Amino acid sequence: MLYSKVKHRRSSMPTATLSSRSQLVLPAEIRCKLGIRPGDRVVIELEGDHAVLRKAPASDTEALAAFRSERWERRARELLEDEREEWDR
Repeated sequence: MLYSKVKHRRSSMPTATLSSRSQLVLPAEIRCKLGIRPGDRVVIELEGDHAVLRKAPASDTEALAAFRSERWERRARELLEDEREEWDR
C-alpha cells in the first residue's frame, strides 16, 4: 500500500493505493479523524464521480439520525434557496 499526500485545491489530501487484492488501507490520519478502529465498519456512498467514506453507525437509531441530519438539512437548504430565487424574480 502506498501512501502520499497530493496537493489538491487549498490543502494536501491523504491518498492510498488499491492493492492487487482490491484492498485499501486508510491512512492513520483519516482513521483517527473518523474514529475508525480495527473491526469497525464503514459506509461508502457514490456521489457523482467520487466516493464518500463514513464510519458506519453503531445502531439503526444512529443511522436514522445521521440520514436525517445530513440529507434532510441539505435538501431543506436547497429548497430555501430555490424559494429565495423565486422571490427575487
